[in-house]
Amino acid sequence: MYVRTAHLIRLAFIATLCLVATSLSASPTCPLSYGNTDNAKSHKFYLYFPTADDNTYPNNFTGESPAKHFDVAQLDNTIGTTAQLRDRIHDVVVDDFCEFNVQVLQTTTNPDTLPMAPALRHTEAVGSDNSDPGGAWGKSPTTNFDVEHGRVWAGAYTVCEGGNGVGGCSMTGALTGANATLDHWAQAIGGTAAHEGGHTYGLNHSDEDPPTGCDGVNPGPAPGEDGATRHLMPAGCNLDGLARTTYRRHISDRGYGILATNVGLSVQTMHNWDLVNPNMQAGRSLTIDFLSSLPAINLTWSWTGPSSPWITPTVTPTGMGMYHGSNYHKYRITWSTPNPAWGGPAGIVNGGAQFHVGATFTGVDFNAPDPIIIQNVTLLDAGSAPLALHPRLPIYDAGSLDAADGSFALHFQAPAGGHPLQLQQAVIYQLPRVASIEALNGEQEPYTFNKLPIRPWTTTKCAPQMLERTIRCVIAHTSDRPHVLAVYKVGEPNVYDCSKGIPRQRFTTDSKSVPDVDGPICAGTVRDPFPSTMVYVIATFVDPAAKHWDVTKKAYVTGPVQTKVYYQFAGIRHLDRQRKPGDKDGDKDGDKDRKPEGKETESVTTAALTNGP
Repeated sequence: MYVRTAHLIRLAFIATLCLVATSLSASPTCPLSYGNTDNAKSHKFYLYFPTADDNTYPNNFTGESPAKHFDVAQLDNTIGTTAQLRDRIHDVVVDDFCEFNVQVLQTTTNPDTLPMAPALRHTEAVGSDNSDPGGAWGKSPTTNFDVEHGRVWAGAYTVCEGGNGVGGCSMTGALTGANATLDHWAQAIGGTAAHEGGHTYGLNHSDEDPPTGCDGVNPGPAPGEDGATRHLMPAGCNLDGLARTTYRRHISDRGYGILATNVGLSVQTMHNWDLVNPNMQAGRSLTIDFLSSLPAINLTWSWTGPSSPWITPTVTPTGMGMYHGSNYHKYRITWSTPNPAWGGPAGIVNGGAQFHVGATFTGVDFNAPDPIIIQNVTLLDAGSAPLALHPRLPIYDAGSLDAADGSFALHFQAPAGGHPLQLQQAVIYQLPRVASIEALNGEQEPYTFNKLPIRPWTTTKCAPQMLERTIRCVIAHTSDRPHVLAVYKVGEPNVYDCSKGIPRQRFTTDSKSVPDVDGPICAGTVRDPFPSTMVYVIATFVDPAAKHWDVTKKAYVTGPVQTKVYYQFAGIRHLDRQRKPGDKDGDKDGDKDRKPEGKETESVTTAALTNGP
């Protein structure tokens, strides 16, 4: 059922990008949903495709049980096999939940019967049947409970492809004739499955709908966004067949913030750097030594653009180390695989040349808000021996809250040794969603992994100054109004007290006609992460008296060398998260809030780069 709740977590541009998300292919594009990254996600979202009718599936509303079997022959036997359609539907849903702490899994076995069923699991049973009495594509509660179930009726698409802008059923030919393709069917069914899953994680129609609802009058997109028909959560009456079948719909900025709060993000920190090889000798590889409190690190989504000599970095553990009196696990990232797109010699950065590298660290443990502490950046020669001169960068953190005045500030600290660095400029963007690592380069506007432009909520700057010891850049205050804020009170239409469970008798039909009502809606407060879903920093530093190789003079000189930090990190989950029934502190799901410290401390340091000899 197109259905809501919430909680809270921790660029003016509109890029003229081609919206690649408009796709005739349902193949996956998410760079994060594979291997250890996906397996580490604590929330499991199952797409359950029964091979036979399942009478054991929960029956919380009319038509939920039995979960009917899924067979492509009941939909269109010309588009491929049942297994092929299942795979493509799965790919669509994976992309919708790409950066979130949600692993999307497909199964033909009821997840409730698994020997060790995950404690945090939501299931959408997808059948090839039509709903009874034939009035819905799907139905699910809006709760964000630990365990939840919903239903998708793929057979509804055999009789109705979508609404017509003013409600009702329509047949636009979007799934017939030449349009009857595996990808079109996958976009339609996958979009519905992701929509229903969005409900079970607390998203509501009004998080996407135009203010006028289902009367056919669309006021146009919100600032920085595309139209509501390209979003995941509008009421069914706003979507016709083409919107459902030819476009991979995505979560709006508003919905993104709510979902980031409710389930968390898998992307924790993303680092890109513009560096210079200060040596006369060429660098054949690069290593970065860093510390982490985590016993295992997932490194994904590295920079592969033509400004990097290398691709596919690897991470290896190197023992234990101390930092500011605490024990950490030691790791080393190594870039050595030549990048075929690099403009210079394969896998080689010549003396005095500038280059760019980047890496994303994923995590789902909000008890470890500062995943890495970078210590050394080292260029190595052909024999893997360290070159004499190392790039210099400042120490920087993921921000901290000061309880004294409620300010949230970023900090840059001076690296050990050498002359003080000059902060030329630091531009800080509060983003509504995760920017792609490909966008963290140069002065380009940020965009998502599927090339959607991102408009920042706010932009602030830190004044140029010398980095003698610490530079403090205040970017937000706890008194600031959240970027996304809504309060649902008992007594408002379709809002109920869910403290003793969902009032399932209040379920309404997710209708093809007007109104397409979602609910029941659990009373509570909806807000986005603090200070925003993501914070993106571009900081330019100059070492005014650095020894480095001058390519033009063909000699070592002492003078300014510029480096640049592109840094993105997740916001924090707020203390005012909505509580779930039986959840006294709002943390029943095990993802504890990142509490504000009473004062700024060393423990907030996320990345510290210091020089070698």
